[in-house]
Amino acid sequence: MTSKKIINSSETAVSDAIEGLVMVNSGLTTMCGGRVVIRKDVDAIKQKSQVTIISGGGSGHEPAWAGYVGPGLLTAAVCGNIFASPPSQIIYETILRCASGNPAGTLVVVKNYTGDRVNFGLAIERAKALGLKCEMVVAAEDCALTSADRSAGRRGLCGSMLIDKVAGAMSEDGKCLEDIVSTCRQVNISMGTIGVSLGPCCLPGSSQPLFTLGSEEVELGLGIHGEAGVKRTKAMPAAQLIRELYDHMTNPNSASHLPLDKGEKVAVVINNLGGTSYLELNIVAKEILSLCETKNILVCRAYCGTFVTSLDMPGISLTILKVDDTLLKYLDFPTQAPAWTAPWRSDTSLTDVTDSMCSDEIVNNTDSLQTIAVSVSLEHAQVIKSAVLSACQSLVEAKSRLNELDEGCGDGDTGTTLTQGCLAITEYINSEELSHLQKPAVFFSKISSVIELNMGGTSGALYGLFFSAAAAELVSDVSADSVVRAFGSGVAAIRKYGRSEAGDRTMLDALIPALEALKQPNKSLAELLADCTQAARRGADSTANMKAKAGRASYTPVERQTRVDPGAEAVANWLKAAVDCLLAVV
Repeated sequence: MTSKKIINSSETAVSDAIEGLVMVNSGLTTMCGGRVVIRKDVDAIKQKSQVTIISGGGSGHEPAWAGYVGPGLLTAAVCGNIFASPPSQIIYETILRCASGNPAGTLVVVKNYTGDRVNFGLAIERAKALGLKCEMVVAAEDCALTSADRSAGRRGLCGSMLIDKVAGAMSEDGKCLEDIVSTCRQVNISMGTIGVSLGPCCLPGSSQPLFTLGSEEVELGLGIHGEAGVKRTKAMPAAQLIRELYDHMTNPNSASHLPLDKGEKVAVVINNLGGTSYLELNIVAKEILSLCETKNILVCRAYCGTFVTSLDMPGISLTILKVDDTLLKYLDFPTQAPAWTAPWRSDTSLTDVTDSMCSDEIVNNTDSLQTIAVSVSLEHAQVIKSAVLSACQSLVEAKSRLNELDEGCGDGDTGTTLTQGCLAITEYINSEELSHLQKPAVFFSKISSVIELNMGGTSGALYGLFFSAAAAELVSDVSADSVVRAFGSGVAAIRKYGRSEAGDRTMLDALIPALEALKQPNKSLAELLADCTQAARRGADSTANMKAKAGRASYTPVERQTRVDPGAEAVANWLKAAVDCLLAVV
């Protein structure tokens, strides 16, 4: 967690952000000293006798609430300071602007926090005292609280934006204020939200986070201002975490639960609390949609993105809203509000997400190679199998070390990437009968495919090239000379497509010396193999004194290039492990 922000000052952060929003959205303007975002066509709305919709609250939840101002959604949003309700005077002036001369009236959507209820409520009562038609709907869909003995009641969370959306659409559709209020209140009791935080947020101008969490802790059920949740627990895999959130949300023993029956139609919102990557959001989407399907809950709409945040807090919230055809109509109603995201719509099973052709049919079609490739004995096949498995195991064991070496000059994932590929290779080998591994050309070709599919990144491509090129040399000959040629072809392919050479601080600084050692004349096979691993180790160690000329490390400052290259280190590791197996039988 960092306190660094891209702002001018903590005092002007909110006003600057609002000004930026309006500058890039020509249909919006500001009032009340820049703390209210309002549609430029507000007078036209009133002339058409459409209900005007106001929402708002503390800032720090962007894109809410100002980002939802626009046709089909809000007429205006009132913005307070970070995590602080806006003053009632500003709210009052906004209501006057939207409700004066508008017989259709104004709806004000308020989040269920004491400051919001009091300030918005005061402004509404003042407006009503002038004879203006004005009503309030309180968004309070929090499902975290387990006790009914809370005077403040359920908090308003991400689900409030669905109330805003339905209200705005109904206004655009010409519905009266009374109907909009009734429907929005029904929406409120038909949905629930629960969130989980992986860490705190940090307020602009503050050097300390809002709260602290242990390195292995997460907090369930917290509010959008960092208010305490229902419990802290150990971090867990996404599937387990989402199930725990769902179970808490629907637990009938909880006073704030959302009852869901089999066959229920729902809309689901997967919301980023501010500091969560889209990679994580999409994993959460997969897990919650899959879980709903297993429970026979029919997800008709799914929204996944950044909707209501808590500054830069890492975490997510889940909102589930029971829907019918009328609500779906208003959720789908067109809007030009800049922050609204179009949903996924259900028209097929959630499990129908992969192409009908299996990847094995596309990638691993080795029938022709199987026909022409020469075989080795079962004993030799066992030696090759053991050598490859040993090489894979050595990289799995070196995962942390390789990641550590990669942190200075890369993205810190070399060990993780190689481990993924090695585990997949190991799984493939262990699933095959030994007799199926008697053709080295086929064996290496399949390893190439496994690597390409499972290792990923540049490492996956380079090792895929290595094994594919090596396989081509073993189709008609599996002698010692052909094995050296296969190794050389693999190295040549990496040199060609990786556009690097010895001395560039890459894996080639271990591979090329190893290859040269294998080519030495007048030495026994055992001597060549031993020299090969020693040469690879010397080559890998020498990279600590090299300047990177290829790969991601070449973009980093030379002063950070002081340790062994992780790619070369990996080669030295797996080559020694494989050769040790071979030397045991030579």
